[in-house]
Parts: sequence; structure tokens; C-alpha cells
Amino acid sequence: MVLPKLAQTYEIVLVNDGSRDATTPICDELAEQYPEVRAIHHMVNRGYGAALKSGILAARYDYIFFTDSDGQFDLQELENLIEYAGQYDIVTGYRAKRQDPPHRLINAWGWKTLVRMLLGVKVRDIDCAFKVFQRSVFDRIQIRSVGAMVNTEILAQANSFGMRIFEVKVTHYPRRAGKPSGANLRVIAKAFKELFRLWGRLRNVTHEQPGLFRTEGLLTEVASFARGDGYETAENNASALAVESTAPAKVSNECFAD
Repeated sequence: MVLPKLAQTYEIVLVNDGSRDATTPICDELAEQYPEVRAIHHMVNRGYGAALKSGILAARYDYIFFTDSDGQFDLQELENLIEYAGQYDIVTGYRAKRQDPPHRLINAWGWKTLVRMLLGVKVRDIDCAFKVFQRSVFDRIQIRSVGAMVNTEILAQANSFGMRIFEVKVTHYPRRAGKPSGANLRVIAKAFKELFRLWGRLRNVTHEQPGLFRTEGLLTEVASFARGDGYETAENNASALAVESTAPAKVSNECFAD
């Protein structure tokens, strides 16, 4: 187990984005078996950004870590990010050697180049699904992207606000299960549309922008779920989000559906 070594109090939030395989019953079973685990089920596929937003809104603790559930990262390496989490607003992994097909590597290089030119985001690996955020980041940052653009949107806003971002090298493994959607033409078209929309919004963004936690109606509900008088505030508390972005949900007492 990784999290007990890193935090006194922790939770694991599983986000099932409308999967049609056995993801739903597996998540429910884990939530029933382990008190630290909760599951969120989207009844239909709503997109990677929507899945990440649901998980972040459900997170209750001071540090929020997210990753994908396709087994391409070594969770033991979370410790390398946590080491810097108290010093930086965002600690983001970058894949030392990306284990993806050539066409995805070319797409990623082109996307990174375009984002640097348009938005000025200069991190090595924008879409690396291995990031730790201080909770306060989402008091100022919004998530409006529903698709693959979400990492770019978060980092572009952070860059605009002058937030401190630190990069840590992580190991990347070949995909063992599931089917990637990042090279799908419809997904790519949606990402480009959201990119230019974001470029327009960023020109008008101000430091007074209310973030995700300040504008969503779930704030009060999530806070009361954590404890009667607000959020947990101990420094070594962490929320870990696992996103499955691919049957209607059966909801157990530790799970909820949209």
C-alpha cells in the first residue's frame, strides 16, 4: 500500500465515466470492502475533463492526486511528487520515456508545441496523468473542459496566476488494458475547439476569478460529508483520484452517481 506511508488520513475516489464493462461492480465492491474508497459513477460517458472535475469536487483533503486507472504509472513514485507538494502549488509528473504508439507521440509533440505558442505553458508533459495539487489551487482555477483539454486548461490558468509548478520524472509503462481515445478524430477536434476557446477566455481572466470550489453547488455537501464544521485541515491528509474514462451504475452506500 502506498498511501498509508505518505498520509495519516487519506481517501481514494474512483471515477467511472460511463464504462460498459465490469468497472461499475468492481468499483462498488472495492468501496464496500474498504472504508477509504468511494466511487463516483457517470451513467453515460461524459469525457475525461468531466470525470476529473467530478473527482476533484468529491475530494475532501489538503492534497489532491490524480492518475488514470490503466496501469501505465508506478504508484510507488507518488512519494517523489509528495516530497515537493508542500513547496509548490502543483507537482506534475513527466514521462521519462513515453510508452505509446508513434502516432500518439507525434500528436503529443504537436499539441505541446501549439499550447506553448498559444498559451505559454512550458511544462514538459502537459497531459501526464500523474499530478498532485494543493487543494487551494481549485479555489482559483476553474474546470470547464469536458474532454482531453482539461490538463491544458488547468496548467494554463495556473501559469496565468503565477502559481508554482514543479516537474518530476516518472516511469511510463505500455498500456495493458482499455482502449485510448486521445487519437480519435472527434476527440482531437473537440480539443482544438476547446483550445481556441480557452485562449480567448484567458485574455480576460483576472486574479479575482472564483475557482471550482467556490462556484459549484457541491461545495457545501462535500464539506459536510468531511466533517460537521468544514474540511479536514491536517497537513498530511491526501485525496487520490483514479479516473476510468471509458451499464448503468449500481450505487452502494459508499458510492454515488450523477
